[in-house]
Amino acid sequence: MEVSVLEYHKKDKKVYSQLDGHFHTVYEIYYFISGDADIMVEGKMYPLKPHTLFLIAPGVLHGIRVNSRADYVRNVLFLSPDNLIPERRQLLTDILPRHKKKPTLELLYEHTEAFHFDEFFYHLHQLDDQPQEVREMLSPIFLEALLAQIHLLARAQKPARFIDTLPDKMMEIVNYVNGHLTEHQTLDSIASHFFISKNYLNTNFKRYLGTTAMDYVRYKRIILARQAMQKGASAMDAALQCGFTDYSSFYRAYVKYAGTSPRSDMTV
Repeated sequence: MEVSVLEYHKKDKKVYSQLDGHFHTVYEIYYFISGDADIMVEGKMYPLKPHTLFLIAPGVLHGIRVNSRADYVRNVLFLSPDNLIPERRQLLTDILPRHKKKPTLELLYEHTEAFHFDEFFYHLHQLDDQPQEVREMLSPIFLEALLAQIHLLARAQKPARFIDTLPDKMMEIVNYVNGHLTEHQTLDSIASHFFISKNYLNTNFKRYLGTTAMDYVRYKRIILARQAMQKGASAMDAALQCGFTDYSSFYRAYVKYAGTSPRSDMTV
């Protein structure tokens, strides 16, 4: 699989006041250059500062909120460890989330100007106009250089901390939902359990997590099912283990949230 630089120095003047919670099945390296924006990870918020580098693991719910029409400029790179040659994979990925002895979901580093990450993204972007054989030959080299620089950054700086912005009530609701993912849950049953209205429930999920309550349930179930399949479970068994009542609804949800069919994530 080739390195994919989906956004390079992309400039945007739109205001995204609503969070759009989403996740990826690969790692994301997000380099914020300028603008007025916040980033959310599983309900935790962080006001982005220029030259902030953000690393996020697969399957982690996150989103961006753009607060003004100031130029919003960033680089985004998605990658799989399969992009790296085996001899370098451990050295260059041990700093990424879930590759440490104490796994974490995300890492965020401020004030990274001295590491010149914009130049590393620039070299990756240059490959977009090259023939496929050139991209396949040079992409892993440029990617390793970027990850090596991140490795040096991690040795020199401690990551910044996210702020837990979930109110106590929402934290209680989220913990309850996560603790009962494999059981039958509906919007009505969750709202009734906490003696709140369905509108209140969805409004606050959208406000703090960038998605609706039931989308959050389905998204979390897909993560569990994906992990089960990667450990050898069949797609049907994974679906039933993770709270889906039939394969067709599981398949539709999987394609929607993971962007691929369940078969592509099964072990062979």
